[in-house]
Amino acid sequence: MVRFDLVFVTYNSSKWVKGCFESILRSNFDLAKISIYVTDNNSSDDTVELLEYYSIIFKEKKAGFEIIKSAKNLGFGKGCNLASKKGTSPYLFFLNIDTTIDTRTLSDLETKIEASDSAIGAWELRQYPSEHPKIYDPITGYTSWCSAAALVVRRSVFEGVKGFDKNIFMYAEDVDLSWKIKCLGFHLMYLPDVKIHHYCYQFADEVKPLEYTNSILNNLLLRFKFGSLREIIAGHISFFLLFICSSSFKNSKRKLLTGFLSNLPKIVPFVWWKITHWNNLNKYKPSYFAGWHYSITRMGVFHANKFPGISPLISIIVRTCGRPLVLRETLLSLRNQTYKNIEIVVVEDGENTAENLIKKEFNDLNIVYYCSGKKTNRCSVGNIGMEKAKGIYLNFLDDDDLFYADHIETLVEAFEQNPEIRIAYNLAFESPIDILSKDPYHYKEQPYALTFSQEFNKALLCHHNFIPIQCVMFKKELFIELGGLDEQLEVLEDWDLWLRYSTKDDFYFVKKTCSIYRVPSDKRQNDIRHNLFIKTLPLIREKQKFYHLNFNGAEVAKMIEEIDAINDRKFIPGKKLIKIAMKKIAKKLTGREAF
Repeated sequence: MVRFDLVFVTYNSSKWVKGCFESILRSNFDLAKISIYVTDNNSSDDTVELLEYYSIIFKEKKAGFEIIKSAKNLGFGKGCNLASKKGTSPYLFFLNIDTTIDTRTLSDLETKIEASDSAIGAWELRQYPSEHPKIYDPITGYTSWCSAAALVVRRSVFEGVKGFDKNIFMYAEDVDLSWKIKCLGFHLMYLPDVKIHHYCYQFADEVKPLEYTNSILNNLLLRFKFGSLREIIAGHISFFLLFICSSSFKNSKRKLLTGFLSNLPKIVPFVWWKITHWNNLNKYKPSYFAGWHYSITRMGVFHANKFPGISPLISIIVRTCGRPLVLRETLLSLRNQTYKNIEIVVVEDGENTAENLIKKEFNDLNIVYYCSGKKTNRCSVGNIGMEKAKGIYLNFLDDDDLFYADHIETLVEAFEQNPEIRIAYNLAFESPIDILSKDPYHYKEQPYALTFSQEFNKALLCHHNFIPIQCVMFKKELFIELGGLDEQLEVLEDWDLWLRYSTKDDFYFVKKTCSIYRVPSDKRQNDIRHNLFIKTLPLIREKQKFYHLNFNGAEVAKMIEEIDAINDRKFIPGKKLIKIAMKKIAKKLTGREAF
């Protein structure tokens, strides 16, 4: 049994109080197992009166409820510290007041915590509709830091790191807490299937002055505590460039400068913390300063997540070839999908090496396994998978690639919102890896790189493939109508398939990073792959001539003009080369020039 102390901080928050606490009252969780502690930072509206009203209601439900009235605004971190000292439950659940929870949030959270081992120090819940964009491990759920908007921490761990840093008034206090927890050797876990609703933004790309200035200034402070000298210097150079060049809102430069000067005295305790915790920092260096972020981020911060109301069967086609230990990670990422009505069609090229693993470790999943028996090629096994699949929608995921937990959810929701479309895609990270050991499978990852973030454009697709194979979900009827992968191709088979499908349908673009595909980091292996691509390119170009007959030449020429206009406004590598190639394609489509 898990008991929670729910910790809130309020400041003129009356418009949020009712929604937040009513959602907790609707929970299917036993309210006798929770206690609520609220620090009010001297609100001047009727926040306290509303809190007192709900205090009576919760106490009637056998839940604890205590209000701590501060004579001044302590900020978020200090307010949380004050409230957390009042309780005794083994788990502290920090939750923003501008949130609501689902009926099952607390019970699902209890299940996740009970299933976690003692190495997990904190758990972060997923925020709807705007999911926090930082990366996490799609297999383990481990993340580099946790947002305190919906964060559960073991009380013993929280007290072990002495809570939130009192020197941080608001913003980045959760990063600091997370990294202190990691310095003690604990993991942080992200829970994509346990959600809350956070009403933090009124519209996409909203700039909040307090968040903007405090996030930047506190980033500089954290560099003193956790960063290297190089990271400290780089942060300050970025700050002064930002100060000189940018003005995000009225008086933003003045606020940044004022805040910077007022933060100077805070540097001393940060440096002192670093000196006194040097041994822990040497054991684990938690910092990763990606500009003003604290990790690589997934694109799609303002993508409006909405779990689909429909639940068609989705078939995920996994091509594999004699490497079950590699396949295991792919299947684990599929097990972690938030969307559950999936069929996994595993097709092995060659001898049966994977069936044993599947039966032993993944009998909880709906997996259909096929084996070619003798070596064919990746296109042949892909076509077998598409033929055998029973789902209405198909999606490839090769055995060395991974889905984030929301990949299927995101694309199914796109089909629900746009019933006229038959094919949709999202974005992926490219992950160069060095394989250190094949048994056990162990590898070293290089920093992720984002693949093309490109709205669908037929003309551009004729020039190069900007859609990795695992990013695309399409109706099986397209396969029935237009066929599958060309079995004469060794590589670029996905590009050829997208070109063929684009003769009939435009692709719907979901601007969110939802998967990872791995490539070798070894230069020699990449050169071999590149030479194979060059060898295959003439075959693709030849096939394109037939696909072009289905394109409207004038329409494609117009698209190319739009691309040229974008290129003129924004420099991209190889701009001239792409423009020349695109114009040649346009002329070919209108019959005026051959390749």
